[in-house]
Amino acid sequence: MASNNSESKYELIQNTINNPEFRSKLTRLLGEMSSSELAYLIESSPPQERKIIWDLIQLDAEGEVLGELNEKIREEVLYDMNPEEISLAISDLEVDDLADILQSLPDKINDEVLGLMNSRDRGRVANVLEFSEESAGGLMNTDIVTVRADNTIELVSRYLRFLKNIPQNTDDIYVVSKNDEYIGILPITKILTSEPSLTVREIMDTEFEPIDSDMNEIDVYNLFKSKDLFSAPVIDGKNKLLGRITVDDILDIAVDEVEQDFIGLTQIEGDVFASPRKSIRSRLIWLTLNLLTAMSASFAISFFYEVIDKVIYAAILMPIVASMGGIAATQTLGIYIRAEALRKLNKKGIRYLFRREFIVAVVNALFFSILIFFITNFWFGDYFLSIAISLAMIINLIVAAVFGFLFPRLLRKLGYDPAISGSVVITTVTDIVGFVSFLGIVSILIL
Repeated sequence: MASNNSESKYELIQNTINNPEFRSKLTRLLGEMSSSELAYLIESSPPQERKIIWDLIQLDAEGEVLGELNEKIREEVLYDMNPEEISLAISDLEVDDLADILQSLPDKINDEVLGLMNSRDRGRVANVLEFSEESAGGLMNTDIVTVRADNTIELVSRYLRFLKNIPQNTDDIYVVSKNDEYIGILPITKILTSEPSLTVREIMDTEFEPIDSDMNEIDVYNLFKSKDLFSAPVIDGKNKLLGRITVDDILDIAVDEVEQDFIGLTQIEGDVFASPRKSIRSRLIWLTLNLLTAMSASFAISFFYEVIDKVIYAAILMPIVASMGGIAATQTLGIYIRAEALRKLNKKGIRYLFRREFIVAVVNALFFSILIFFITNFWFGDYFLSIAISLAMIINLIVAAVFGFLFPRLLRKLGYDPAISGSVVITTVTDIVGFVSFLGIVSILIL
């Protein structure tokens, strides 16, 4: 919805953005847009126009826009701001958004911004910053409403009216002891529909399981998904209530995971409007790595130059075996990464997936080996060449499945992200296996 509204104004903004005479009109247009629309507009604009747009956004709206921006683009915007500007911009944000922004700053700037905050804001964010950014504690918001179990519903209702504004996305308030230990939840709907004389203890839900602050964000995502949650309380190891996680935080996790996997598998920069310098640097690294791996495959082929010289058809058929292996390995890698992201790789899950991928590989290898045998025999009329490519196809497709499953596990144990670094190595291995197996079998059967 935000993107559609932004699109409708985008042409007007494009027509006025580089014309100083219409700067006041542009300021008015930007002032009418919501924070999500402004974030979408900034992300949809080239770098030189982003700065113009940002400079015209009102100070009281900057914090909300920062909270909506893509992490990489937000870092670019923050880089051009001094600590005083950052402190003023983010002072009214919710704690989880505030923590996200502070965690993206260099340590020195982070300390300066914290030093400029008032004691209330520092206190709001201090607990969240103690936790890893990828944990439930790092995701949570500390803006919560708590009540005691012996309060009446009438008293709770009066308390909520006294507050006037309750935190966004509040569907439950939390029941705690005198020591702030978590006891249960009290849905807002029960407050509205219960007799005022009843106590909180009589209608609260004590079966609702809170989330441990150390739980990984992917596990939190899976929990929300499996139980269809809108919000959930977060506790520490002593059962003390720390805050809550809401569904908007979970949506951010899902978007980030998809984006990171896409960037990793395609090996391109996340910002489509990144500057040429950044794009060149990013792609040079991966293209250089691809060149080195391609050269290793060519080096393997060089051992069989006599085969290629005598059996010229082998050069025509080589790419087929390598390509099939590369695609098969990438498919297995994708399955592994998705299963890992969804936290489904327990011991039983790993065994089942490996067995399934191996069975699929064997069936595919047999099917395509028979298919390529008839195609090659019809095409070149050479029985032994057809046998060679069929056997090479079987070998490479099975190797692709096994290596495509085991290699990302090895990368993870070594501390590397298989989504980012796995595809290049895997396709190189399948290329080499494909070339060597095919040319090696040709040299045995034909020469």
